[in-house]
Amino acid sequence: MSVTQRVPMIDPDQNKLDKLDKLDKHSRLSHSNVMNSSYNYSLQGCVSSLHASVDLLGSSIASLSSGVDDLPRMETVLKAQRVFEVVPESEVNSVKTSLAGEVEPQIIELLRRAEAAISKLERRQKNLVAKAELQEVRLQRQPRAQDPENSIVDSDNARKWRTLQQKRERLDYSLSRLNLAAEQKQRQLRNIQ
Repeated sequence: MSVTQRVPMIDPDQNKLDKLDKLDKHSRLSHSNVMNSSYNYSLQGCVSSLHASVDLLGSSIASLSSGVDDLPRMETVLKAQRVFEVVPESEVNSVKTSLAGEVEPQIIELLRRAEAAISKLERRQKNLVAKAELQEVRLQRQPRAQDPENSIVDSDNARKWRTLQQKRERLDYSLSRLNLAAEQKQRQLRNIQ
């Protein structure tokens, strides 16, 4: 209903009223447009905030689901009643002494056997050294003849002498190895005690 459709009476005040009414309507329309655009702008901000919140919630759900996927396995792992057991020092010491009590006689027996073997090898070495010296003396006393039989005997004695020398070296090596083993066993026995 526009103002022009009213009574055609021309009244200057009425004319002013009509103009004011038009201006008022126009200002209300422009005001509502301004308000609608500010509402639209506010609503767009709210919608973008809501989208950001939804994205954040989606990533949070993804993080939580990746952390919770392993929950059944963790539940079975955590059901274990004893993971580690703390043992008092007194119990450790008692086990040490009982173990030393069990092992010590065996080590002593092994040491005794090693010492017996070492003394046997030492006696054998002394005998071989004595035999080698005796052979050397015999070789020095024998006249050196140029006949072929004496050269065969000399080469036989030289071969025997070399064999005895090699045996002596092997026995020296065995003796040093046994001495080393005996020293290691004694150190182990001292460490256990």
